[in-house]
Amino acid sequence: MNLDKHISNLLFEYDCVIMPELGGFIANYSHAKIHPVHHTFSPPARTIAFNANLRNNDGLLANALSLDLKVPYAEASEILMHTIAGLKERLDAHERVGFENIGELYLDREKHIQFSPLAGSNFLADSYGLTTFTSPAIKREALGEKISRKLLPAEPMRRTGRIPAALKWAAVVLPLISAGLWSAYHPDRLAETWSQGYAAFYGELSKPAPEKAAARFKTPAVTKPAVNAPAEETTTQPIQISTPEEVVAEPASPSWFIIAGAFSIVENAEKLTNQLRTKGFDASIIGQNRRGLYMVSLQGFNDKSAASEKMASLTGSEFTDVWLYNLPQ
Repeated sequence: MNLDKHISNLLFEYDCVIMPELGGFIANYSHAKIHPVHHTFSPPARTIAFNANLRNNDGLLANALSLDLKVPYAEASEILMHTIAGLKERLDAHERVGFENIGELYLDREKHIQFSPLAGSNFLADSYGLTTFTSPAIKREALGEKISRKLLPAEPMRRTGRIPAALKWAAVVLPLISAGLWSAYHPDRLAETWSQGYAAFYGELSKPAPEKAAARFKTPAVTKPAVNAPAEETTTQPIQISTPEEVVAEPASPSWFIIAGAFSIVENAEKLTNQLRTKGFDASIIGQNRRGLYMVSLQGFNDKSAASEKMASLTGSEFTDVWLYNLPQ
């Protein structure tokens, strides 16, 4: 009789299988686990333990034997008790009694039954085919590090090269020396050029100024009213003065922001923005810094002093690592 097979099949369906006068196997459910050091992923499982105090016959194992051997229940119970008696004799002889796919039973120095489960055994049917595997550690940047990251100061622009001072003076002095030498060797050409320029300038001044057209105004004719003529009724209409439309000054966009975090992935920045908005903050993504990180702002201000007061009021709250940022306009 293969008792191991019956116990193993019953452990897939029941939480406890008792061997009368010997003890009971107990199946305990455990969730999937990740080892923090070895980075080993284990699927959900039902691990087996042994309790030597469970000795009362519950009929579960005897009924399974009766169905398998096709014998009456009483006969199956006698066969089971005879088999268990043989197992107890082997244990008393300090032998290790093994159960296939389950583990081993043995006696310690105080003659107490101990159980050593088989490594890797899993009696959870839903985890069939799932094995334990090892994966390299996933390095994730903590949220505190993202919030506490400071912006790097702007690097000054480096000049590629400097023009020597001698070349600067040469660019000014050489044209003057060239003009002086040319005038010294060509005095006649200089006098001719001077006379032509003076004549052209004097001719422009001597031209008569164009007459300005006089503005013509029509003066209404003055007529004397006739004697005994009825006075004409004059009606006056109010003069409508059109006033320019009032110009409403647009509010200046904020230039000072309280930064709560900077992210390299825009989805993470949007996630933090939504979390801050649910807490009542006017959060938004104000753009990227010089390192390409998306900056999430708690609130924007037009004045630096107002932004500093608001940031000081956050002391002692969950936003202890925020900093002030000036967005160039």
